[in-house]
Amino acid sequence: MRSQLLWSAARCLWARQVVSPARRHLNCGSLPLEELFARGGPLRTFLERQAGSEAQLQVGGSELLAAAKLLSEKEQELQETEHLLHDENEDLRKLAENEITSCQKEITQLKHQIILLLVPSEETDANDLILEVTAGVGGQEAMLFTSEMFDMYQQYAAFKRWHFETLEYFPSEIGGLRHASASIGGLEAYKHMKFEGGVHRVQRVPKTEKQGRIHTSTMTVAVLPQPTEINLVINPKDLRIDTKRASGAGGQHVNTTDSAVRIVHLPTGWN
Repeated sequence: MRSQLLWSAARCLWARQVVSPARRHLNCGSLPLEELFARGGPLRTFLERQAGSEAQLQVGGSELLAAAKLLSEKEQELQETEHLLHDENEDLRKLAENEITSCQKEITQLKHQIILLLVPSEETDANDLILEVTAGVGGQEAMLFTSEMFDMYQQYAAFKRWHFETLEYFPSEIGGLRHASASIGGLEAYKHMKFEGGVHRVQRVPKTEKQGRIHTSTMTVAVLPQPTEINLVINPKDLRIDTKRASGAGGQHVNTTDSAVRIVHLPTGWN
């Protein structure tokens, strides 16, 4: 059951929507947040059982239990406040409306927090990353889509106050992007970006279309964590060093100076 919950939570995190004029809503097959936390649903039942047994989860631990308890309290508070909407006092009804809006925002934030706590953490979550985008199926329209996606990631990095350095950039003829890569560094950058990897699709009427037909285009995103530290130890006994000297007629350095050196790592055969 727990593996199914983690899968549902991960799919909810991976869901991405592309919003712009003349674009269709794309259904990624992920469960809506309200459906995921529905009363009687598997995730809600799982959280209630954990809270009742006071068990400590390996994923999230006591922090998950605290968030689940706070979510239950906020939902109870919301229900009690909604009854005040029918009060005869107009001022009290306005106060209730403001309180309900604030409470709903807190509940949504708590649900997102619980989903993040359900997803197991990785050792590389705190690492910087290398982002690569490549145009896929769709010709020039796919390249335009790739350019928009790359710009979106750059703006997101600026919003998060991350370091963004473009490493490669190969534009197309009409302002699109064939391929690009960037180095992104900042607080938990890889943790927030690792689910972006994969194929992204857009359905819209492209700029290159003259008859108003909807096209489907794709692009791929690769997110690779950068290692924080590399410990490399080479035993001198594992190295074979071959030297070469010039031969034949020449100056005074002929046969006296090593003009070529080859180092071979014996266990791997690399040179």
